[in-house]
Amino acid sequence: MPSLVKTQLGVENRRFSHYDSCSYKGTGGYRFRVASWHSMNMEFNLKVLVVDDEPLVRGLLSEVLSSMGYEVQSAHDAPSAREVAKRFDPDIAILDIDLGAGPNGFDLETGLRHTNPQLAIVFLSNMPSSKMVGVSPKSIPKNAAYLLKSNMGDSASLAFAINQASRGFGGLMRDDLAARHELSGLSRSQFEVIEMVARGLSNEEIAIARGTSVRAVRMIVARAFRAMGIDSPRGAGRVKAALSFLRVSGSVK
Repeated sequence: MPSLVKTQLGVENRRFSHYDSCSYKGTGGYRFRVASWHSMNMEFNLKVLVVDDEPLVRGLLSEVLSSMGYEVQSAHDAPSAREVAKRFDPDIAILDIDLGAGPNGFDLETGLRHTNPQLAIVFLSNMPSSKMVGVSPKSIPKNAAYLLKSNMGDSASLAFAINQASRGFGGLMRDDLAARHELSGLSRSQFEVIEMVARGLSNEEIAIARGTSVRAVRMIVARAFRAMGIDSPRGAGRVKAALSFLRVSGSVK
């Protein structure tokens, strides 16, 4: 494993020698495979800020990361995360994308990195695509990692993502780009329109909401349906598109 050096910050210089993993039982009986990085020269522990609005997830992540040797602080939303970051000065932030009402994880990332441009970022979400909150995958910082919570039964991926993000290579850990589902081939505009279809809006209502013509909406819907492999643009086709969106977004199983 190559050296982990944050030269721009001048905060750390350590070389990892080997990797172990063991079973870890966290709060509520959930089990993780814990990755443990052993260093030849560990001058101090990396400081990790965990932000998630779900208490169980937030607590379990904090437990797991602490057991891996990181110094951890947590927050449940964007305002509290900004306050914690001021006094904690984290090296890495692990951000849930959907933080409930108010700013989401992408909004929070922008604010945190405005104050600390060298902050390493790992996005952690149930959403297989950032398009679900109106954010283009291309706009995610190239050195930020994006992990799906469904892949977190084994914390080795989280440990590796933290390692890569802290070295400026978090972009190599992008589950959102690797995930394949019915909505993978949609453009951002198509994705937004299908989300409105899933909410039960008609083409006329979508046209009003988007400030465009009904004809333009019909064209977007038709192209989106083709990309999703749906034959009919009406009736059963709209129901199938809505169910696909709800399933991928995690609203239904």
